[in-house]
Amino acid sequence: MDTYLKQFKCPNALCAVFLIILPLLSATPSGAATPSPKKPKASCRIEIDNAHISTSLLKNLKVKYVKVNARSICNVPQQRVTLTVEIYKIGVFGNQFVDSHFTNPSDLRSSGFRVENQSAKALCISSQVTKYFGIAYAKAFIQGKWQYAGRTQSTKVVPLRCGTSTK
Repeated sequence: MDTYLKQFKCPNALCAVFLIILPLLSATPSGAATPSPKKPKASCRIEIDNAHISTSLLKNLKVKYVKVNARSICNVPQQRVTLTVEIYKIGVFGNQFVDSHFTNPSDLRSSGFRVENQSAKALCISSQVTKYFGIAYAKAFIQGKWQYAGRTQSTKVVPLRCGTSTK
């Protein structure tokens, strides 16, 4: 063994062990599959804004609407996203459903890293102060599987001078 170590200019036994084991660790058995690179784990979320009076609809159409916007954001591409936004108001006997809108999964805008729903709105029929909030949820095709995002509620219940009808 002394001549073996001298031949590779290895100063001690630890070096010899390293020289013997290193080729064994780097060798791949002929029948073993090489691992494919892992896909990044999908990190997705729904963000929902608080209810508000739409300034753009008021300015452009001269009509008052309560509106709630939401978005589905993901670090990997989403496809065929159905992002639903529901508007609720606080009533005497509990929460009352006002209206909802969902994205069209076959629309090109329903795919990508960020999918937005800015179409959920309800017409104000009076100036009665009413408290509103939104709820959003989604279904998307991500990395070859259907994924579902649970109901996410806006952070605040907002009082607005906007009376609406319920559906």
